[in-house]
Amino acid sequence: MLTLDVGCGENKRGDIGTDVKLTPCVDVVSNTYHLPFKADTFDSIHLLEVLEHLENPSDALREINRVLKQDGILHCSIPNVYWCGRILRVLLHKPIDECYTSHEHINSWTIYETRHLLGYNGFRLQDYSYANSGSYRGVGRLFDILGLNKIFKALTNHQLFFSAKKMSHEMF
Repeated sequence: MLTLDVGCGENKRGDIGTDVKLTPCVDVVSNTYHLPFKADTFDSIHLLEVLEHLENPSDALREINRVLKQDGILHCSIPNVYWCGRILRVLLHKPIDECYTSHEHINSWTIYETRHLLGYNGFRLQDYSYANSGSYRGVGRLFDILGLNKIFKALTNHQLFFSAKKMSHEMF
């Protein structure tokens, strides 16, 4: 199984890593809109912490669909728009980009909007989960101790992780 990590940065997951900047983990410098691979090359593709940065996420998803084999799987993560930290900052009239996210995040989606975006670009959502990553794991542990993660998963977890399967061309 051949795996591509699009936007791998400093942490490649899979056989081949691409990014717009060269790092020790990057095998191929390219952008998400023009991947230098033949159609139907990869069994799975990782797109972690990338989609929210793109001006044209649909164009990127179509390009990923092109290089993904039939029935291949896309593994993706995006910021969770329901996260309580984001909601609190809105309620307190604090700019979201100041505390929650980078000014480079230009898109955000709910799980329902994500499902639509995927379907429009030739993917079917397989599964999803909410979790914390990076510096947000400590906050997640606190919510675990308080028992809030069991009741309010969408509110207490910073990230939305999902997998989507490439649909056959007849289906979309």
